[in-house]
Formats: sequence, C-alpha cells, structure tokens
Amino acid sequence: MRQTDGRNLDHKTLEALRIRAVQRVMEGESPEVVIKALGMSRARIYEWLALHREGGFDALKAKPIPGRPSKLSGLQIRVCHSTFITSINESLCVTSST
Repeated sequence: MRQTDGRNLDHKTLEALRIRAVQRVMEGESPEVVIKALGMSRARIYEWLALHREGGFDALKAKPIPGRPSKLSGLQIRVCHSTFITSINESLCVTSST
C-alpha cells in the first residue's frame, strides 16, 4: 500500500506538483518515472498532460472549493456563539470562571 497520497496535500501544493510534473515530462522525462517519483497513480500524469494540452498551465491550477458562502460574517458567528453559550450556561446555572 502507498504511504503518500495526494488527498493529504493542500490545493496549492497539489497545483505546484501538477505543474512541475508536466514541466518535467515536457523536458523529456518519462511520465512513468515522474509520477512514480511522486508516489501517485500512473493514470494521473496522463490526465494532467491532457489537461495541459487542452488549456495550458492554467488548466492545472487549483479550482476554488465549491460550497455555499456563509451568510454570516465572522463577527456575527462569534456573537451568536457567545449568546448561545451564555444562554445555555444561564439555563444550567453554570457560572463562568473567567
């Protein structure tokens, strides 16, 4: 079983890894040698090369993580959390030690 896994890396690191791997192949290195050195699946390098052929290095860049944007600001979240904790403590008759 593999020790390294691309899922354990952050998006910016993976982006740099993809770009560098494609550059190495373009410089004449074998795709199998490059991807084996990275410890990833053999098919992955060919996916990256296809992406590069279609859209250049921009196609290898990290995509924004999808998801619904927060409706509350950081300050609003902290106020809600503080209010919630305070009301729970009051209902349980717990006093704060701070």
